[in-house]
Amino acid sequence: MTSVAPSRPPVSFPDEFMPAGAVVDGATLERPVDDAFDYVVVGSGAAGAVAAHVLAASGASVAIVEEGPWVHTRDFGERVYDAFRHLFRDAGMQVIEGRSYIPILQGRCVGGSTVVNSAIAHRTPEDVLDEWARSGLGGAISAKMLEPHFEALERELSTQAVSDAALGDNDRRFLDEASAHGLPARRTHRYEHGCRGSARCFTGCPSAAKQAMSVTYVPWALALGARLYTSCRVERVVIERGRATGVVANAAGSAAGGTRLVRLQARRGVVVAASAVQTPNLLRRSGLRSAALGEHFQCHPGYGIGGLFDDAVAAKIGATQGAEITSLRRTDRVKFETLALQPELAAVRMPGVGRDWMQRFGRYANFAQWAMVLRADAEGTVRAAWGGGDKVRWTPSRLDMDRAVKGVALLARMMFEAGAREVWPGLHGVPNAIRSVDEVVAIERMPREPRAFSFISTHLFGGSRMGIDPRTSVVGADFQTHEASGLYVVDSSVFPTNLGVNPQHSIMAMSRLAATRMVEGGVAGGRACNRAA
Repeated sequence: MTSVAPSRPPVSFPDEFMPAGAVVDGATLERPVDDAFDYVVVGSGAAGAVAAHVLAASGASVAIVEEGPWVHTRDFGERVYDAFRHLFRDAGMQVIEGRSYIPILQGRCVGGSTVVNSAIAHRTPEDVLDEWARSGLGGAISAKMLEPHFEALERELSTQAVSDAALGDNDRRFLDEASAHGLPARRTHRYEHGCRGSARCFTGCPSAAKQAMSVTYVPWALALGARLYTSCRVERVVIERGRATGVVANAAGSAAGGTRLVRLQARRGVVVAASAVQTPNLLRRSGLRSAALGEHFQCHPGYGIGGLFDDAVAAKIGATQGAEITSLRRTDRVKFETLALQPELAAVRMPGVGRDWMQRFGRYANFAQWAMVLRADAEGTVRAAWGGGDKVRWTPSRLDMDRAVKGVALLARMMFEAGAREVWPGLHGVPNAIRSVDEVVAIERMPREPRAFSFISTHLFGGSRMGIDPRTSVVGADFQTHEASGLYVVDSSVFPTNLGVNPQHSIMAMSRLAATRMVEGGVAGGRACNRAA
């Protein structure tokens, strides 16, 4: 299938630009809805928006159902608190349970997590695809198959390395130190068009330079005739005689007459793109009973350390994440990156209380934050929580903790070598501030205890794993569930493993591949592939 060249609407996508009836706001809905489409797509983030655009471009009628509201560019503010309330699931209070509690940050708005992440683009590493092939997928997903989809995404979303104009002082220092340390590093490649380096990715890009789904594939799909239902939570997929035929959602409106149900019939298929956390429970609520459902959850726990320098580091703030090191992904299973955060978030990494903390915070311009992202081995589970929520359980393995400690220690050494006066590890049992490279040994000797770290995770995988064998997987190589035809899953819950790099590019390419196969009759081809395997 050839890519449809997008016609770009204004960046804030004003209401007058939208086709009449293109958006149904569940927050103001006063009566039930009953409608029919060729495809119903659940979720408007990286996976859902891309699939919806491909399907709409083929001439199919498409509905996109999003649990959160549409927060437009013009409504983004600078306050982190407001962003958490309006853009994030559970106001950022969602956690992984296990040996320690690990916050999960997920977008819950039109565009999903693409509205609040840093739009980093990494193609799926070929060694990861080799792992997937060995796990039973064979040649069903390969670099060659994904290549045209990566190319289309990179072209349509203006993927490029961070420019000189958007590169911050912290990024330059990190790149220089990586070079001195003999570690290949690069400027981060991102989906952006005219980034100003304001470091406000986390609270929504104020200039729409970040090519989030809310300013790209969602409005492009609407321009092609798709319809978007916002503030509507899909409760279940309707499955009749072994086939998905639609969805039932609850609108968020509060008009008299009780809950407003939104019933959307899907003549050709339901495409689930609700994330590695929400998708397994949606499938479970819809009647799927696969033994693999909710199993094999994986993530990339991340951890940041702070450093205080004698000279200004934040004189030019730059991109939220402007530089990275991926050369240790296969050997040490870690990735290093810079972070430029607003003061409210940077303050979390500053040690001390009272006057001591205020003195450190007063030197915010001299503060730098570098982070480690761990490609963890451990697996966990996704289950339904009491009251209809989602419960994720996961604990890093001892080997994961060995790698995390080693990674943070190396990052601390690099920070000192780059000129830091103090490094703030934020690790339980380690001094709040270490003042020389010799003191890094305190990190290296710390217990391998998950509770000593304040991990956070935004990269989530598994729970609806793809595979050939229905006994050990939820969806087949054609992205359809083994239990119900016409029910597709296209988000990172299908990934057999995690990646070791930021997943958005892989999620979008996989979703584009899946939707293209739907359009081109890939159902038969995929089923044949399953049988042959």
